[in-house]
Amino acid sequence: MRKGDVQTLRRLNRRAILNQLRRGPLSRADLARATGLAKSAVSRLVEELLQEGLLEEGPAAPSPLGRPPTLLRLKPRARMALGAEVGVEGTVLVALDWQGQVAWSKEWAHAPEEDLHARIQRLLLEVRPHLQDALGLGITLPGVVAGRRLLLAPNLGWREVDLSPHLAALPLPVALENDAKASALSEVFLHGEQNLAYVVLSTGLGVGVVAGGRLLRGATGAFGEVGHWLGEGVSPCRCGRRGCLEVALGLETLVKRYRALGGTASTLEGLLAGARAGEEAALLALRQLGEALGRFLANLAVAYDPARVVVGGRVAELFPFLEASLRASLEAHAFLEAHRRLPVAPSVYGHLAPAVGGASLFLARFFELGGLWAEGPRRNGGEGYAEVAFGDRYGLGA
Repeated sequence: MRKGDVQTLRRLNRRAILNQLRRGPLSRADLARATGLAKSAVSRLVEELLQEGLLEEGPAAPSPLGRPPTLLRLKPRARMALGAEVGVEGTVLVALDWQGQVAWSKEWAHAPEEDLHARIQRLLLEVRPHLQDALGLGITLPGVVAGRRLLLAPNLGWREVDLSPHLAALPLPVALENDAKASALSEVFLHGEQNLAYVVLSTGLGVGVVAGGRLLRGATGAFGEVGHWLGEGVSPCRCGRRGCLEVALGLETLVKRYRALGGTASTLEGLLAGARAGEEAALLALRQLGEALGRFLANLAVAYDPARVVVGGRVAELFPFLEASLRASLEAHAFLEAHRRLPVAPSVYGHLAPAVGGASLFLARFFELGGLWAEGPRRNGGEGYAEVAFGDRYGLGA
């Protein structure tokens, strides 16, 4: 057997053990049964993982006969990754541990006209104190991303931008992804979803679709840019066309509708505060948004037929106020009977979800490598993870 084959087998076996322990503590014998590996192989690999600080031994499991086995578990916060959402009105930076827990988060606002270089420089300043413990930094953007190029981000006014020069100063591996796609991939990694649509609604509207565990991208990476589906409206969109769906459903329009109904606040935060206080204009505006989103999801179900829909972005925090009208509208407009009962839930990470998605890009790849990170990104300047990215025939998204 060639050395490369031996290393591939080692990586796959380590990954099998780590993935089993993601489900909960197990003994060495449990791992041998679950993975199909020989007990001697499990013992050897477990010792490696213990020495690397990835696993820890816990209390013995109850046993009616004989000596109780010692349980193994993933060591909390043994590995971390950073994720950043570079959005229209601000940037969100999070540290996510390999069990999906947000260790900390930080947010800052910036003017919509602030250029990309200035945003990346500020991000670099915020990231520097946390480099030592990070596997990498996943940056999500509200637009069409292809490799290191941002093809189009209408709400930022950016087109055909090569981000490589802006990222050269970042002293750790960096991955770029569309915000909705990264959020969808995080659902695959964190929750094992195989067929879902992840809707990001903030200033813009985008969808990440996972089918059979594989993220759908399209020929140019524009798959899921449903915010730019053309409707019957005539209002101008920042993409340069008229009648795009995100103009009707976007949260800027929500605030305008709320003020037309008599609301006095001028921001989304003010509208939300009004809804919590029972203000009728705020509640009515949110009910109307829920009805429109229900119709949108009925169309989305016909187009993509997901088993589940997750709603992220700023709208996740509004979900309790629009859920009832959304579900009623979805049921009324559904094409199939199954779509009438389509599960729809807000992201558990709320508006942090796109940044969490960015971090999960590296955590998922870390698991795909079986924890052998030194033999991937660190060795070759941060690009090695591409060899076992989501399209890898052995890995997530295959």
